[in-house]
Amino acid sequence: MSRLGDDASTRTAKVLSLPTRAAILSLLLKSGAKTVKEISDAFHIHPNVARAHLDLMVEAGFLSTETRRQSKGRPAKVYFTWEGEAGSLQEAGVDIPYDERARDPQGELEVELRILERMIADATGQLARIREVLGELRKDEGGSE
Repeated sequence: MSRLGDDASTRTAKVLSLPTRAAILSLLLKSGAKTVKEISDAFHIHPNVARAHLDLMVEAGFLSTETRRQSKGRPAKVYFTWEGEAGSLQEAGVDIPYDERARDPQGELEVELRILERMIADATGQLARIREVLGELRKDEGGSE
């Protein structure tokens, strides 16, 4: 059995513990794929800081990456979540019906709800693991007496 602190629940808590990361996730959910530069410009942070946040979210399973060719220069690495891909498809010229949720408070609340649901699910998993470890510790203490 692996020890506490080395599972998805801990990674989720780490990702969402900083408001900047939660805001980046919210932006990507609403707008689609973005490069490190686009994220750093949107949040007025250094690109290396944005990259660290984004890579942590990829590691935790919140985001995926892809390399996209540009007209000039080297291909760009973009970060995305599948729920936000409508925005990038629109940028590529694919017609997507206008989504009212992207601009109204209900849409923002739905994003917050999805984030909170994930946090609660992960916290529930973490609680179960803590109970399991406590049970094992009690068995060990009882067996050594």
